[in-house]
Amino acid sequence: MRKTWVKRENIYYKPFYKDKSKMLLLLIFLVGISFIAYQAFSLNRLPSVQQLRRKHKQMMQSLGSKQRDVDDFDGNGAGEDKGGIGVGFGVGVNAAVAATEDADAIKIIRGTRLFDYDAYKPNYRGHFKCLDGSKEIPFDHVNDNYCDCEADGSDEPSTNACANGRFYCKYQKRHFTGRGLDVWVWTSRVNDNVCDCCDGSDEWTTHPTKCQNSCA
Repeated sequence: MRKTWVKRENIYYKPFYKDKSKMLLLLIFLVGISFIAYQAFSLNRLPSVQQLRRKHKQMMQSLGSKQRDVDDFDGNGAGEDKGGIGVGFGVGVNAAVAATEDADAIKIIRGTRLFDYDAYKPNYRGHFKCLDGSKEIPFDHVNDNYCDCEADGSDEPSTNACANGRFYCKYQKRHFTGRGLDVWVWTSRVNDNVCDCCDGSDEWTTHPTKCQNSCA
């Protein structure tokens, strides 16, 4: 009679929970189900397209009403006393209203974009670092009509001192998701009596009423 060798696990019953391979498969299956349930729950909590559009519209309206360009070309004559009682009172009220509006405004250097808002602030040493990282200059050298950052001209966003600098128009068309290309012109074309930006923001010292707002 010929003997046949049979494995022990084929003779005796082995419970399911003691089979490591089956338990591993069960664990993977449960983790997968939990992951799918979590993703479905997260998708339900995401805002809809209509909510994104509404939020984007509110944000653009807020930026459009609160953004204020700051540079050395802004006049300071709003609060001057003209000598007359009525004129002086009116100017005082207008100055108070302007001061209240300026307190809530987003003050950004003219010709820069919101993406670079923090870059146009003095660092811990009171310096400005060129956007390409090539050098650091004292912050009071920004917009001094002398090109210090020769590589990118980032220290003169509001003047035409740098030939290769970029002036970002105030009007920037964006998709409701925030995507979109930056609208800019060379800083050498700033205040050259030619309206390059559709809103005329590149010509604020030369005939401000000449540029027509053609932004779509």
